[in-house]
Amino acid sequence: MKPPVVFATRNLLFPKRLNDAWSLYRITPTSYDGLSTSDKLELLAKLARLIHTLQTDVTLHRVTRTWSPADYVQRALTTLDPRHGHPQHWAEHLEAHQAVLEDRHILRPEVWLAARLPTPKQTWPTVRELFGLDHPAGITSSQLRTLATQEQQIHQHVSAHFTCDRATTLDLQWLVKRAFSRGLPEPDIDIHHRPQALILEDQDAELSYQPLTGHLLRWSNQPITQTGRSLQIETELGVSYQAHLALGALPTTVSFPGPGAELLFAPLEAAGFGVDATVSIKHLANDKAAALVRRKVVDADNIYTEESDAAHGATTDGARRPQAARALEDYLASDARPPLLHTSITLAASADDPDLLEERVTALRTLYQPVALHRPLGDQHRLFLGHFPGQGTQIPDYADYLLVEQLGAMVPTATTTVGPDSGAYIGHTLTGSRQPVLHDTAQASRTSRPPATLLAGTLGSGKTVCLQLLLHQAFLQGARIVDIDPKGDHNLDQLPGMQGHVEHIELTASSEHQGLLDPLRIAPPGTAEDLAVSFLADVLPQPIAPEWRAELRRAVKHVTQGGGPQHCGAVINQLRRGDDPAPRVASVLEVYADTGLAQLGFATGIETRDPAGQKQVTSLRIRNLPRPLPGTPRTELSEEERIGQAVLRLLAAYAMHLMGTDRSRHKTLGFDEAWFLLQDAAGRRLIEHLNRWGRSENATPLLVTHLISDAEELDNLIGTRFVFGMESEHEARAALKLLRLDPDDEQQRRRLLAFRRGACLMRDLEGRIAPVQIDTADPAVLQALDTTPPEAAAA
Repeated sequence: MKPPVVFATRNLLFPKRLNDAWSLYRITPTSYDGLSTSDKLELLAKLARLIHTLQTDVTLHRVTRTWSPADYVQRALTTLDPRHGHPQHWAEHLEAHQAVLEDRHILRPEVWLAARLPTPKQTWPTVRELFGLDHPAGITSSQLRTLATQEQQIHQHVSAHFTCDRATTLDLQWLVKRAFSRGLPEPDIDIHHRPQALILEDQDAELSYQPLTGHLLRWSNQPITQTGRSLQIETELGVSYQAHLALGALPTTVSFPGPGAELLFAPLEAAGFGVDATVSIKHLANDKAAALVRRKVVDADNIYTEESDAAHGATTDGARRPQAARALEDYLASDARPPLLHTSITLAASADDPDLLEERVTALRTLYQPVALHRPLGDQHRLFLGHFPGQGTQIPDYADYLLVEQLGAMVPTATTTVGPDSGAYIGHTLTGSRQPVLHDTAQASRTSRPPATLLAGTLGSGKTVCLQLLLHQAFLQGARIVDIDPKGDHNLDQLPGMQGHVEHIELTASSEHQGLLDPLRIAPPGTAEDLAVSFLADVLPQPIAPEWRAELRRAVKHVTQGGGPQHCGAVINQLRRGDDPAPRVASVLEVYADTGLAQLGFATGIETRDPAGQKQVTSLRIRNLPRPLPGTPRTELSEEERIGQAVLRLLAAYAMHLMGTDRSRHKTLGFDEAWFLLQDAAGRRLIEHLNRWGRSENATPLLVTHLISDAEELDNLIGTRFVFGMESEHEARAALKLLRLDPDDEQQRRRLLAFRRGACLMRDLEGRIAPVQIDTADPAVLQALDTTPPEAAAA
């Protein structure tokens, strides 16, 4: 066969002849599933505006590229902290991921756009060119400069609507080669090969370039055999079996957003195997489109008249057709003067086995119902050629006229992706393609984004397993870890590589731990006074008289600024020396200073050395911590529950204290049951401080809660969000609002109410949202992390 490209230079390609130039761009797809309805409509409008603005012929190509697990491992290895990380265990962890991911044969969609550059009137194809021969004069340097100027204008239009990159000749080489090897491994790319041209000089000393077409044959030198309704292509990688299908008539009306309209996204995403799609668009200017439609109006009227005069009257279609034609005529006569698009849409299914190919074609036809997919006999090769950039429609029989909005509603630039490009594997999207989802706890610190990560969901939804997975991976990378485990059900010490690196501090209401959480000893700089006053006020019986609070503040200030010992025992001593009511306040505090959990916050100056901080991971547990029911008003809390909240706030401050101030080392704080801190103003202030601390100290707080509504006030402080299954409509609405989605989206609410065991909606730092299934990849890791009792799990 002839090469699918005559010549290429930079992102300019000449598919058929030298006076027919196209420019090629790679468009960054938009993560679609988590967009709000208004954002989906905007994505439709962006493509419609672009096609309208370009006013030229366009081919859109949605193709799949193999995602490399080996490359993933190499990128993830670079995130290891060489001073504190665990290279052997980190490598083994990533190798387990690689084994799982390689079995899935993951393909990722890419979107390419080729736009025809304006063709000078004096360069119509000659008879020689029409027979496929090269232009004898080649293309001059001045013509190339003109084309470069025209390409710049098109690039401005494309980049104004989408994030895009100019294609290179290596990109073009890949697009051509991978068309022959669909269904097979990725083709090898010769990075040194550039299309060559013979340089000529005329009598005026102007250079011209005559392409050496033979140099491009190496990209397409693969024998093709057409067998009925399939192609069999023999490549060095094996035999590729391909079937090319053309979309038939589209439904008259569809609902957008919805799979009935999203024909270049929803079925392809659900397929679970690679399918390439090409849209060939011939731009029909408004004046020509209006003339065409006026003829259709006349035809529709004539058909209706003839049917009306018949014995049985006009058919339903006959009666509807004139009205539809006039509506289209009104649309074209609007102020925007939109064009019509003479469009053909073709799909390429492939496999390395003919029986598998037939299974995939059947599956595609099911996914596209009620739209018919035609598989023409004898035209498979021409449909194959139409998938190369700039080739245009090869079989006009399957072309139809579309509005720019109809094309936009097919959302060919949509995809499902979430998470950074580098990091550790934590799960996959809940789509047919099961795209890998990566996460890096240090990403927010490196990019100056809100560092806190929120994990929210009902009991048993999988949030605690996800928390431990993130902590495990951060540990292997070398982060300093503090895990606040109020329930005592975390199992980090059972995970690979963590044995011997975890210290458990079981805080109890005994003299052994008295004063360990004294706020004046553990508070981060600048927060000691407020934290101490808040803790002591929570210990006192409620409500507190204003004069009592004033005495507390006065005594704490004296201790922090007096230069003497700084602990809450010193505050009690200072209160004793004060005027009434200070001694009465001291007398009440003394009752709590050596009894119950409150004594954790009262140091006396004679305590032993802090037992924590000797290992990379510190697990802080307080069993039997009184916890109120979520949503309980503060005024209804019992004394034990109020003190429990106060102690938990001290625990958060203690965690920051343990992590130290080495800014070069990443630190991760896991805080289960963080909804304790979200119930009152003091706790929310501490969360705010956690975020400021995280930004300045290279730290990431991981906050776990099953009350979304309590986190709404912290929206701007939270970066990555994992929202797991919910129990109530109210919580589902609040969750969608926190994800910045439409809380009235019934489909999304039903999805959240149905999620369990690791299924969640994830929003990353770039604002992309996708449904994700958390996946430990290793059954042994899941078994160690799972907090569900065996009897409940089996039920």
